[in-house]
Amino acid sequence: MWPLHLTRWGSRMKKRNRSWRKHHESRLKKKRIHYHNAGDGSATAIGSCYQTPCSCSCWMCGNRRKHHGMNMQERRARTRNTD
Repeated sequence: MWPLHLTRWGSRMKKRNRSWRKHHESRLKKKRIHYHNAGDGSATAIGSCYQTPCSCSCWMCGNRRKHHGMNMQERRARTRNTD
């Protein structure tokens, strides 16, 4: 229907190729050097922190709904929709 390089409205879509991925990888690695779980700052530790920025799943770092249940907005919506 539409050419692959154009959207419906005619603007060009960004190419997401290897250079785009490498750019964002280096950007995030520079940012995550300063994280506390980056270890000793070696390339391996920073790469691990880049892949998984949250190092644990305790009650403070993990999924809030798993540890504390529904939030207030969800509870209000549930009571509003029940008869």
